[in-house]
Amino acid sequence: MLFAALALLAGCASGIEPGGNFPTVTFDVATPYDAALRRGSEFVRTCHTAPEHPYGVEYRDTMTLDEKFAVGRIVVIKVPEPNVHLEVLEFKPKGKTDATVTATVVGRDTWDQKELEAVQRSIETATPVCRPAS
Repeated sequence: MLFAALALLAGCASGIEPGGNFPTVTFDVATPYDAALRRGSEFVRTCHTAPEHPYGVEYRDTMTLDEKFAVGRIVVIKVPEPNVHLEVLEFKPKGKTDATVTATVVGRDTWDQKELEAVQRSIETATPVCRPAS
């Protein structure tokens, strides 16, 4: 019973969850998926993990690349809340030279439609463009 309660609490604190209703954008980009993954990583570094944020807020990311299934994933979290996924970027090949990117945000605060637009613009142009201030 304790395990079930802990699992339930962990689910509540996880931010973006499978099957949830979170703002999402899916788009194709004319670059291989591993290059798109690098573009996404540079966006996250430039806009979230490298800069100083108000009130000492700090973000980190985890990146995974499953070469067997050709899928890349970047998850952005707020320190010290590693179970709360604020943004998830997924990269898959579409043919030999293109990729499909799916970006999902938690849908609150700065993790909204403007963030999704910045992600898409950054990956399509290979130049990090952070979301405009609210």
